[in-house]
Amino acid sequence: MMIIFNSPQNVSFKHVFLVFALMALPSQLLAEKYTRDDLIQYMLDETNLSKAYVSKYIKFATFDADLIRKMNTPYEARPYADYRPLFVNKRLKKRSQDYLAQHKDIFAAAHAKYGVAPEIVASILGIETRFGQNWGRDKVLDALFTLSTGYERRAKFFRNELKEFLLLCEEEGLNPQEVDGSYAGAFGVTQFIPSSFRAYAVDANDDGKRDVWHSPQDIIFSVANYFKRHKWTDNKMVAHWINDLPSNAFIKQALKDETRKYRAMHEFEEAGIKKPKGWSSDEKVALIERETKDGVRPLLVSRNFHAITRWNRSWNYALAVTELAYSLGNQQCEIGS
Repeated sequence: MMIIFNSPQNVSFKHVFLVFALMALPSQLLAEKYTRDDLIQYMLDETNLSKAYVSKYIKFATFDADLIRKMNTPYEARPYADYRPLFVNKRLKKRSQDYLAQHKDIFAAAHAKYGVAPEIVASILGIETRFGQNWGRDKVLDALFTLSTGYERRAKFFRNELKEFLLLCEEEGLNPQEVDGSYAGAFGVTQFIPSSFRAYAVDANDDGKRDVWHSPQDIIFSVANYFKRHKWTDNKMVAHWINDLPSNAFIKQALKDETRKYRAMHEFEEAGIKKPKGWSSDEKVALIERETKDGVRPLLVSRNFHAITRWNRSWNYALAVTELAYSLGNQQCEIGS
């Protein structure tokens, strides 16, 4: 394992302790399967980028072992009872309302074009970065390099993201060493990962740039575009808590299947679950459970819920987005008691 510090004054007891602590972790989390030269060759094989461009940035990327620790202890892994108050609260609701009011015309235009509720877009931006207040302080280049070489469980995924990052930097005229973001390599107000930026970010104000850092039009339109492409349906419900869950073979199987299988709502009705208000009997739904302040509770989730998990696969995240959007006035996000 190769640990590179930026300068001697950055080497502290914290760094030394962290290195030894990480050495005690399972080897599959730290093995550098790909050296810098391997990564450079991978980029040359997968792209038309010049060797000089690729080498310049890969050779000077910094391995930061602390990022691996962060990847193994995400907020989303907490029980929903602990996760929910971080985002479903009066302060973020007020900030979201202010952002919706400030950019009312942009939200209306994005809604007209993409058919994605403003409250959903605002909830995403609020939860991700507090509307740009905090989009992360880690260098995206260093984060993706670290996870490409030292986080074997998903190293292949992050090697691809590193490739996408270098491509987008060349396309957008960005210096890879100057882009700050999260420990997982997401950036901007939207917190797009590189592949999502290249696939879904839009130049809504026609200035020749897809600016997800400073342009409210590009930011709002890009999120709406993402959800449209992932089949968000504005007039469909999202999730609903179930107070009385029948105990039968169908329900047990649905809980076992979770979101791996969606079934028509009428099948759940036939199994003894009352159809929630506003839901169609033909709507495709799944049954999951979350740990709340009142214990483990079941809830029905729809394809709109699935669309939110395409943005962030955590069910906790999708529920928080749903509840925040409801607090902003989106009735389709009402999830019951």
